[in-house]
Amino acid sequence: MAVSSVAVLGGGNGGHAIAADLSLAGFKVSFFELPQFVGESFREVMRRREVEVIGGAREGVAKLHRATTSISEALEGAELVLISVPAFGHATFAELCAEHLRRASRKPAAIVLMPGTAGSLEFLKIFRGRGVKVPMAETSTLPYGCRLLGPAKVIVHIEAKLLPTGVLPAKLTEEVVGLLKPLYDAAHPCRNVLEAAINNPNPITHPAATLLNVGRIEYAKGEFYLYKEGITASVARIYEALNRERKAICDALNLRIFECGEQLSEMDRVIQMGLLFGAGSWEAGVKMKGPTHVRDRFVTEDVPYGLVFMASLADMLGIQTPVMKSIITLFSTINQEDYFTTGRTVEKLGIAGLSLQELERYLNEGER
Repeated sequence: MAVSSVAVLGGGNGGHAIAADLSLAGFKVSFFELPQFVGESFREVMRRREVEVIGGAREGVAKLHRATTSISEALEGAELVLISVPAFGHATFAELCAEHLRRASRKPAAIVLMPGTAGSLEFLKIFRGRGVKVPMAETSTLPYGCRLLGPAKVIVHIEAKLLPTGVLPAKLTEEVVGLLKPLYDAAHPCRNVLEAAINNPNPITHPAATLLNVGRIEYAKGEFYLYKEGITASVARIYEALNRERKAICDALNLRIFECGEQLSEMDRVIQMGLLFGAGSWEAGVKMKGPTHVRDRFVTEDVPYGLVFMASLADMLGIQTPVMKSIITLFSTINQEDYFTTGRTVEKLGIAGLSLQELERYLNEGER
């Protein structure tokens, strides 16, 4: 099956870049945002049915097939659905898609979270409860390092050189990655969705540096560049400790940490972004402002949905993660929210207590 019609769900930085880039590549793109989150940029997109993109991707003014706040309109005729929203929005989008797909006579070939951070397991759990069966997939990162410049205008600073992609059920990996390849040649099959989730570099990079620069961030009142100002030799040592804990999880599950294979500078490697985005990641990163406050998605996504997920999985496997848990504890204190309770855990994903054999079967088959 050759994909020609794509639905892009989520009207943030990533959604704008995906919708514009794929439209300029010749795909028929329907772009969707939740009505309650429509801001100035998406209103302009709906008015013009266009997104301008500059920078590292295809450049130009992309004409969209649709720009809508109706999920039925967005999914109508879509052969592939790409969802680019923070992980704390996954449940909302899963419920919304399930309600539509439950009644739809024609379903998309797959739904891909970009990135997922194990959100595909949350989708599967919600879909199963609604009697919906659609293959899920998730990437380890957004395909772009990008930022909105203004209404209906996005800049792409850098594109991913490697896009690890896990499929649920994993037995459909070849088929689903094959559908994604014409859109993103960097798509590369993972063993399963846990491998894709653990390869997301953001939970390693963002929370530690944000925590260790929290005074500067609050003092700067929005004028802060994490990659340019906040990553020093001391922060890099925390990254090394976090990566040791992440590698222990991978070793227990026979998973790998991906690397694009390009010759990387020391800072490209230190910030982790270089592993998937390649050489020049540091130069791209220093151009991107943020975080601007302690409730930025660098914290509210990457701590409860990234670090908590890995720490919870580690607990299930009997692996110690003291550095991850220290960061979670401190941000729980700062934001006065128990992220261990509200975050993404193996219990919430429906995999708690599974043996390694049972977990492998569930990930491969999509059912127990």
